[in-house]
Amino acid sequence: MDTTFGDLLDGAWTHLGGATMHAHPQLTGDITAAAKDACRSLTARLARCVEDFARADGIAQPIHEASRLLTRLGPTSAAAAAHPLALHLRAASASWGAAGDMLATHFTRRGDAPRSDWAAVISDEQVRDGLLSEVADHALALVAVMDRSGLTRDPDTQTACSLLRSSALRCASRTGDGASLRAVPLNEPPWPPQPVPLQAQTPQELSAGIVAGSDALRALCHRPQEFSPRQWQRTALAASIITDIAGKTLTQLTRRCHELNPDRQQRLGKALQQATNVVQRANTEWTGVRQAWHGQAAAGPMSGSVREQHLDQMTVRLGRLLYDNPTWTPARRDTAPLKAPAVIAPGAADMVPTARAVLHAFEGLTIVAERDRLDVRRALRVDAGQPGRDHLLTAYEQLGSPKVRASRALSEAILLAAPAEQRDELWQDIRILELRRSGTLDSGASDRAATLRRLKAMTTGTDGYNSRPDLSAASQVGIVPAPSPASPPSLRRGGRFR
Repeated sequence: MDTTFGDLLDGAWTHLGGATMHAHPQLTGDITAAAKDACRSLTARLARCVEDFARADGIAQPIHEASRLLTRLGPTSAAAAAHPLALHLRAASASWGAAGDMLATHFTRRGDAPRSDWAAVISDEQVRDGLLSEVADHALALVAVMDRSGLTRDPDTQTACSLLRSSALRCASRTGDGASLRAVPLNEPPWPPQPVPLQAQTPQELSAGIVAGSDALRALCHRPQEFSPRQWQRTALAASIITDIAGKTLTQLTRRCHELNPDRQQRLGKALQQATNVVQRANTEWTGVRQAWHGQAAAGPMSGSVREQHLDQMTVRLGRLLYDNPTWTPARRDTAPLKAPAVIAPGAADMVPTARAVLHAFEGLTIVAERDRLDVRRALRVDAGQPGRDHLLTAYEQLGSPKVRASRALSEAILLAAPAEQRDELWQDIRILELRRSGTLDSGASDRAATLRRLKAMTTGTDGYNSRPDLSAASQVGIVPAPSPASPPSLRRGGRFR
């Protein structure tokens, strides 16, 4: 599993806990000097994150001043530097240094432009508040370590601790969206995917592969790429197949919802139908693009790009969710009938992994459509004599029609179908997708905020659970609740450093 910002924070908390265990007021002078220097390094890296990613000078300033005061008392021996207190403090500093470097990978070197759609998450106001909260909590924890180890006998360290206990830092503690912050990954070039397993996979495994493929497609859209007409044509072909499969899958889920509850006014069925309508429209648009390329691209072999490999695997995995062949591929020899709705989803909870896979696939294709629309328009602007140019331009412009309704209807359906114990985790996944969406693909910050508030209310049970179908006991056989997310480290949440 890829390392996230939250993994690095957990590492910092672990090492601060280790430092606490080895801190006591009878330390020798050179050990104290080594520990103080490690405290200086940690505060410097905390201040860097505040400045670079939260843009909160009022909080960065006291941390910077504290770091300046925590200068080394004198030379230290190798033995002092190897003392567990100094080692743990330096390791905590290294964790925060790596965490800052991880956030920086999502922006250009000057920090003025995004290099991934995670930059929108990091820049969100509540996520920035979450970062300030993490910094403040670590600063207060560090003060407790310095108190415990006797470093505060030094006047400069006393002043540094007062700065780290300032009202600005205390007010920042435990606010904001820490969960989205913790999910931020390293921005690295997507590798070609591993081959799809030949053996049958569960819907959860297929869904996980589709989510990973969607993330890879999104990351590729933020990297310089040179595409030819053949590659644009190939993308349109794959996208038309994917949206066709997605639309048929949602139709089967809608039918199953009506089988479970014939009341056609039931909210889950209505949400699925609304999403189906938009996905089918997207299929019509991608089919139009594919047809517009007919006769425009030179024939001949074409090596598969990383993008095409991910699109191919997304097609296969979605097809295996829909078709009654566990090793389905688009090849004619693997043709199979659709699974019956009751096979795809015996109960409402069984709809969740399939609907989540469609949601992520659809969001990924929306980003691909926006990238290709801009690139093709730019290429055709240069080559004004391209045959069929107007037809292509029209087809790509239609790809820009609003798609957010499908994603939000799917998000609502997922939360309506999910058991109560899964909703918080699914809500966080949906929230991050909403935050990552470009402003050009969304309907505005205020509309997004209203949507998130409505979806969040569904996780409490007051809006979601009572709207689920009235299923019989037989229809719920085999529903296995997803495990709850792991609890944050007790060191932090237990208030030991307060």
